[in-house]
Amino acid sequence: MTAVSAFPGDQFEIADNRVLPYTRAFAWALRICFALVPSAAIAYLYVSGNPALRFIDYGFHEIAIGVAISLSAFVSYVTWRCYRSSGEPFLRWMAQGMTGFTLVYLPHGVLTRTADHHLLRFLLYGPSSRIVMVTCLFVGLLRYGAPADTLEQRRRLAPIWRGILLFALIDLVVAVAADNPATYGVWLRLIAENGTIALALICIAIILWRGVSAPLMLLYVLAMAFFAQSSLSFLLAKPWDHQWWLAHAIFAGGFFILSYGVLQAFHTTRAFATVFSQEEMMRRLEAANADLERLAATDALTGAVSRRYFLSRLHEELAKAERTLAPLSLLMMDIDHFKAVNDRYGHQVGDATLVTFVERTRDVLRVPDVLGRLGGEEFCALLVGSSLTQATTIAERIRAAVEAGSIDLDNGELHVTVSIGVAEFGPDGTSIEAVIGAADDRLYRAKALGRNCVVS
Repeated sequence: MTAVSAFPGDQFEIADNRVLPYTRAFAWALRICFALVPSAAIAYLYVSGNPALRFIDYGFHEIAIGVAISLSAFVSYVTWRCYRSSGEPFLRWMAQGMTGFTLVYLPHGVLTRTADHHLLRFLLYGPSSRIVMVTCLFVGLLRYGAPADTLEQRRRLAPIWRGILLFALIDLVVAVAADNPATYGVWLRLIAENGTIALALICIAIILWRGVSAPLMLLYVLAMAFFAQSSLSFLLAKPWDHQWWLAHAIFAGGFFILSYGVLQAFHTTRAFATVFSQEEMMRRLEAANADLERLAATDALTGAVSRRYFLSRLHEELAKAERTLAPLSLLMMDIDHFKAVNDRYGHQVGDATLVTFVERTRDVLRVPDVLGRLGGEEFCALLVGSSLTQATTIAERIRAAVEAGSIDLDNGELHVTVSIGVAEFGPDGTSIEAVIGAADDRLYRAKALGRNCVVS
């Protein structure tokens, strides 16, 4: 016969856990499909497109490049602000990479109208800007997870100016190389585009090998996949044909994905490594809620349960005892002359007295029993499954254990005692108020009899 859980939610959770591996596999499949969408478009144009079809519009190209440069400059600034806030080295290199793309790509737009008579110089800045950006992103990945830079390091402007000078030098090198036709046809363009593809794929492999699961790094992987496919499209394209324009669109898609990640970082933690996935956030929220519940249920000083939690457990155990007809007893306990201990030795010794009392009481109680601090030096113990006779025996053991214990002082030892009143649900009442009242009355009788005794 199959056992059925008393809680329907448990059955749903078990079913969800069975489906979970398949949903995760499907999520990975969707990510892979999304990352490879550009390849489908590239293959379609390569197989079915007409190479003779061209779209030559200098004005449109200048506007597109102007928008691209403006956006990349803005995202570079936002990335740098994230770095200044978090100190994450990965973001420092990402900011450098986007700045490099902005500065090296700028001449590509400026030289648009010279394409007719100097196509070489017009084209070379595109692949050069891509290899510059991906190289910086690769170096940044090698620094991913490294300790944050110090505030002094974040304030330094020298790395920015060195980067700007380096990117200006690259622009000059490209201009010089463009005067050599052989460089365009054989070397520089091939090195830049193939280098972009290789570095992007290496970055993806590193992320997968490390098992990095931060959600913003997933966007980084998708962007790298788009950058690699963009360079592939550029290698297959001819200037102004549809494959060439598609390559621009693919690269823009990758840049938008990466930019979205930067904005998410800026709006949250200002770091790529500490933005959590929905699943991780749920785990952290559940852990935080558990910690809050534990703090709310526990007395911070002694470790006994709080008054509120004790009364909640009292209601639960009473309802269970009424169903099962099992005995249930209560101990009301008060440390004798506790105010005098505080007045004579100070609150630090008083706190140590409370902690020692709880430790010795717990040594006597069993696993299902509950010890709560109701306030000050007053404690209550709920004895699950104990009759009045059994509870009296346990109370006497607690009294003896407390009397035998001591608290170390600078010039000796302090011994304290406890008075205990015992009551049982049923013989002493059927309501919580009645039984607590009976145990409380017996506690006061124990004090009246000279303290350090048990009254049941």
